[in-house]
Amino acid sequence: MSAEVVIAGGGILGASLALHLAERGQSPVVLLEREPQLGSQTTHAGAGFVGYWAGELEAELARYGIEFYERLQHDSGEDLGVRRVGLLFPALSPEGVEMLRQEEERERTFADVELVDADETCRLSPLLNRPAIYGGLYQPEGRQVPTRPVMHALRRRLQTAGVDVRTGVAALRAQTTGDRVTAVETTAGPIATNAFVNAAGARTRALAARNGIDVAAVPLLESRVVTEPLPQVTAGLPMLLFFERDLFYVRTEDGGLLFGAIAQRLGPTERVPHNDPPRTADLPDHEAKRHERLARDLADVIPVLEHARVKERASGLPTWTPDGRHILGAAPGIDGYFVLSGCNESGVTHGPGLAR
Repeated sequence: MSAEVVIAGGGILGASLALHLAERGQSPVVLLEREPQLGSQTTHAGAGFVGYWAGELEAELARYGIEFYERLQHDSGEDLGVRRVGLLFPALSPEGVEMLRQEEERERTFADVELVDADETCRLSPLLNRPAIYGGLYQPEGRQVPTRPVMHALRRRLQTAGVDVRTGVAALRAQTTGDRVTAVETTAGPIATNAFVNAAGARTRALAARNGIDVAAVPLLESRVVTEPLPQVTAGLPMLLFFERDLFYVRTEDGGLLFGAIAQRLGPTERVPHNDPPRTADLPDHEAKRHERLARDLADVIPVLEHARVKERASGLPTWTPDGRHILGAAPGIDGYFVLSGCNESGVTHGPGLAR
């Protein structure tokens, strides 16, 4: 068979790209995902935060991400859990307040943001322990986006839009004639096409290497944890992100709390073989357990974390780039080969905008 475009990778990047192409008249579009379900790998382990924490260049991507998820929820006719709850950065010291003041000055050129005092910070999030709080930075437009129901809704949209979604099928390499893509080899046979998009997440670099393309995106282990329901957790609580505690993040999830952190120092425990990254089911849980220890250590700030019981752990392999920028566009040397990678832990936030 043949296709107008073949996309490798059924996470938020590849799936939203397939939808944008189909809605703009490309047909047929084939989306390949080697797992049985879309979004079951790193997307499934995403924090589900959509807000403005990168730079001015990424602000439009975040803004579009908010619009995309709101529209997806509206069009689905279901409650996907997409909520405008705001994003709050609490300060845990006078130095932290100064850090947030500088951040507010930076962000106000591209985002609605407000520096608030300690009392207002704790009013916005009653989970916080007032003696530990010195102030906060608040983004009222922040959305929480649970990835599991969102990906289910996105799968239905893809089917309605006519995208040929093939799960359980992996892309192996692009076939070329001269310096041009002519087909994509897959585990289910070749697909003739002149356009191939490598959006394979943690496998992007390894897949590209089979065609002699070097993609500077390295998969690194990250995890998130969900607690059992807690009586202190109520609807509408803002998402929390702590600059002073390993970029520890917290938001509500099914009556409990979802939390994790972003590693500030990379060691051997965060690294995986980039030439053959494991599936998420085979990833170790030491990062999740590290985050659980961070949560206990943060009990002086969020007391409810001290005795919260863990319901679920999930790990993924977001891809990181040397300069913290995303990688997208035509790969050099092969006409018709495109790359969409380098999420830098912001795939849910920036994915739909990158796809557009």
